Amino acid sequence: MHRWLLVLPFVWQVALVPFANDVAWRPLGLPFALVWQLAGVVFASLVIALVHVLDKRAARR
Repeated sequence: MHRWLLVLPFVWQVALVPFANDVAWRPLGLPFALVWQLAGVVFASLVIALVHVLDKRAARR
């Protein structure tokens, strides 16, 4: 059931992009869309790691 968490990175990249495109803030001089995508990669990695841990824990039972 916890594999539904893997939908979150998809939502991050697809559903929330229209909101991110309207942001004029330029952190470190980079376009916000680039920072958003990089943060999405980190977020997806964390979600995948969490699902991996939960899978291992469920397999022990």
